[in-house]
Amino acid sequence: MAEKPQKPVRSRGAKHLVIVESPTKEKTISRFLDSDFIVRSSFGHVRDLPKEELGVDVKDKFAAKYVLVERARKIIAELNLIAKNADVVYLATDPDREGEAISWHLREVIKTDAPFKRISFHEITKSAIAESLKSPRDLDMALVNAQQSRRIIDRIVGYKLSPLLWNKIKSGLSAGRVQSVTVRLIAERAKEIAAFKEEDYYTVDAKLAKGESKDFDSKLVRWEGAAVEQTVLLKLFAEDYRYKTSVFKKTEDTVEAATHLRNSTLKVSKVDAKAVRQKPKPPFITSTLQQDAYNKLGFSSDRTVKVAQSLYEGVDLEGERSGLITYMRTDSFNVSAEMQKEAAKFIAEIYGKEFCPAKPPTYLKKVKGAQEAHEAIHPTSAYQRPEEVGRFLNPDQARLYDLIWRRFMASQMEEAVFDSLSVEFSDEKGRAVLRTSGRTVKFEGYLKIYMEEKEEEVAGEDEEGSAALPPLKEGDIVTLRDVSTKAHRTSPPPNYNEASIIKTLEKHGIGRPSTYAVIIKNVVDRGYINREKDRKLLITELGALVTEKLKDFFKEIMEISYTASIEDKLDDIADGNMDWVKFMGEFYGPFAEELATAEKDMTRSRPNVIKTDEKCPLCLSPMVQRESRFGKYLSCSRFPKCKGKVPLDKEGNKQDYFAPIKTEKTCAKCNKNAMLLRKSARGYFLACSGFPKCRNIEQPTPEEVERLTGAKDKPAA
Repeated sequence: MAEKPQKPVRSRGAKHLVIVESPTKEKTISRFLDSDFIVRSSFGHVRDLPKEELGVDVKDKFAAKYVLVERARKIIAELNLIAKNADVVYLATDPDREGEAISWHLREVIKTDAPFKRISFHEITKSAIAESLKSPRDLDMALVNAQQSRRIIDRIVGYKLSPLLWNKIKSGLSAGRVQSVTVRLIAERAKEIAAFKEEDYYTVDAKLAKGESKDFDSKLVRWEGAAVEQTVLLKLFAEDYRYKTSVFKKTEDTVEAATHLRNSTLKVSKVDAKAVRQKPKPPFITSTLQQDAYNKLGFSSDRTVKVAQSLYEGVDLEGERSGLITYMRTDSFNVSAEMQKEAAKFIAEIYGKEFCPAKPPTYLKKVKGAQEAHEAIHPTSAYQRPEEVGRFLNPDQARLYDLIWRRFMASQMEEAVFDSLSVEFSDEKGRAVLRTSGRTVKFEGYLKIYMEEKEEEVAGEDEEGSAALPPLKEGDIVTLRDVSTKAHRTSPPPNYNEASIIKTLEKHGIGRPSTYAVIIKNVVDRGYINREKDRKLLITELGALVTEKLKDFFKEIMEISYTASIEDKLDDIADGNMDWVKFMGEFYGPFAEELATAEKDMTRSRPNVIKTDEKCPLCLSPMVQRESRFGKYLSCSRFPKCKGKVPLDKEGNKQDYFAPIKTEKTCAKCNKNAMLLRKSARGYFLACSGFPKCRNIEQPTPEEVERLTGAKDKPAA
């Protein structure tokens, strides 16, 4: 339940009103300011486009009709009372386009003679707030117009396409500029997996030894001058996929090579020893935080954003409230010089000077359109160690803060150094080449506090070994202890999960950091995508149908490159390099033409309904198989007149489920509908078949239960 806005109790002598958008930020910032300031929250956006209409005049420069959101009416009335007596109104919403737009809407609806000043900060600490008050600025209308453009274009797409889908496919559907491309990515991946032809292949491994040394493993990498394993490049819809296969397609193909090795003398033909340096990854931005939290903590993107928001807005640390991390909606790797200096001091003190690089590390911008005024996500102080502040946090906050702190501190540390060794062995005739390799840590560097997972570029690629090898030099003879053949199978491209779909969206410049969690939630909630128990995102029949229809009639909107180009133009608007009304006109003209064609030519389709031999438990009519966002289920063919329903598992089998049994009793409350015998975890009960209009529930007698089910069971408690 949302917090109720506080009553505007004016402090004696208070001169300045500071408006933030979050009640938690209000609570934190209030502790940093003296009695000259009153801090109040707008509770998010105070104005938006109306729900019951488009709210955009496409014929008059896309003028927007903004209305107060219902919950904001009382809030604005209270803010007006305070602002009337204020000398200055500081707009202190988040430092991004959305925050700039909230500040603009507040300025438009608050009536006061006091001047409005915009302040922004990337962390909620006493020093950051004080610094922002020293250098207030005017509202940046370029940022506001970029946010307006996104909001209006998304409203046009949603409000124009959704009725089309209701009419042509199914009522209640929706479409969105970014969500539709996201669904297409998952739909195309399903096709690619279905089209992939798996094949078996084989490799040859050998156990070698030098003298009395311990055996070590090696692999046959070349046979008769050709590489044994080969990398295959598969062009997918949104990316390239590489997988490994082998020249040995059948186990019989390996016999000649294995026999040859057993009858040959093997010697060292090449030794490659070198030091390998590995750089730490940059500090988190929104997308990489969501990916790492998903992979390492099992957090959904939505959960990650909510927990990070609470860490940013502030927590109580022994009676002192402060933000623990910087602003978490960012796509920039920037870190302030002050923070880098503090991190270097901490690293030198705790881990030693050798772990601190000579110069503060910098990370080039890799995210298209990154807002460089922002900072990366990092702790507000290097000295707030996870093990010390963790006792003040809930479990989710503690785990996410630990991840953020370690990733940032690692990004400011020295590279890790490994001793890498690769040794090749060949027979006297040069027909076969085997290889063994490994690496050992020479200097931990950033790995002292942050272990990274190995990212495989090629499916099926083996981890590089780290087993100890005996001293080896070119010309050394080694002994073959054993030869074995390993069977493998090529793997299709993997299904997307939340981390990989976010990575793909980010790679192509689709959407922005604050939108990823919302996009995924929307496509799941609307039944286009199923989130499986193993965390895969799978296309539903409805999602595939909607995708195909939109691809046929809205080719540009459904293309990755076009969706990304929209983001580029929004960036240009934010930078003041493009007129937003001109941009809207360039978008709307072609879109309106495609919409008119679709309304005329798109044929009506319905998701497939599969007939079954099952009988409805309520009326004994045939049942049909359908699919929703919750999975497959059997539904009465007479729906909506009869609402008989039985859930199915992923394989289409009936789950352990008690189907309601129709009784001869009539509901005593509505005197109209038959009563159904149902079963819950607490036992049997009678419920009106007119639910939800009639919610009458009665307790059956044990005799009734036995007569209807044949089971001697107690009624529900």
